[in-house]
Amino acid sequence: MKPSRIVVVVVAVAIASLVALLVPPMLRAEVKPITMAVEFNDHSAAAWVALDKGWFAEEGLNITTLETFSTGLELAASLTRGDVDVAWACLGPLVLTYARGVPIVVVAQAHLHGYAIVGRPGLTSIQELDGGVVACPGKGSPCYIVLMMAVEEYGINVTIMKMRPSAMVNALITGQIDAAAMPEHYATLAVTRGNCSILVRSQDLWPNMPGSFLVVKRELLEKDPDLVARLIRVTARATEFIREHPEEAAQIVADRLGITVEEALESMKWLDYYNAINVSDVEHYVELMVKYGSLEGPINISDFVDTTILTSVLGG
Repeated sequence: MKPSRIVVVVVAVAIASLVALLVPPMLRAEVKPITMAVEFNDHSAAAWVALDKGWFAEEGLNITTLETFSTGLELAASLTRGDVDVAWACLGPLVLTYARGVPIVVVAQAHLHGYAIVGRPGLTSIQELDGGVVACPGKGSPCYIVLMMAVEEYGINVTIMKMRPSAMVNALITGQIDAAAMPEHYATLAVTRGNCSILVRSQDLWPNMPGSFLVVKRELLEKDPDLVARLIRVTARATEFIREHPEEAAQIVADRLGITVEEALESMKWLDYYNAINVSDVEHYVELMVKYGSLEGPINISDFVDTTILTSVLGG
């Protein structure tokens, strides 16, 4: 009887191994739960579109948890705690997270731009802001970089008040602040709903300012590069859809954010949805963070950014 038991075990193991080989990698990875985080704005449009279209599921990506955050700085705190595996977030908070020793890797870009300084009703030029109070999400945010670039470019002095973007619109409309350095879609809402004025956009200060990026845990990249490749493929597919079908993409984003399609379309036109990473721009961004006191010193860009899979996906 003992030999027959051994044969049964051997056959069972052989069958299991054969099944594992025959099942496509995508389906084998499907059981892996993925916790994903995004910012609650149209910077996350690619994620919203991919979720709406079911493209994550098509690639065998099991998104079990989706967390949304008001700002990239709040999302960065979640990354620091290790709460999420994958995130779309603005570059500044990701740099701060990496600088704190959190092992994350940027693997694709989501967009360029998406930041503006908005004046309260009646304040229509950046020069009028001299001596005024400006709200900003925080020192490590891209909005802070934009504000500091504007202060330097136009020679103005301002008092900075820390505030969430979601609170800035009302503060502007009611005159509690003179201006706000804020991300889209909030900048557009301030204009369309509050008669506020755009004083300067990131495009006016830095033509190729990096926006948000897809970031993953280093452990995930090293243990399952195929999963990361599928995440990048979905991101690229959604980005192409946004560029080719802006109205439909705006409808999806509007439904997610609770705004009108017209507001979403107007806001999204100020972002350049784009996946390739210009490492030189990332380096310059970090230099500005150091210059303006958001970061103590430079980071290892080659360790922080990995374009290997992205280049393959984009066919570069």
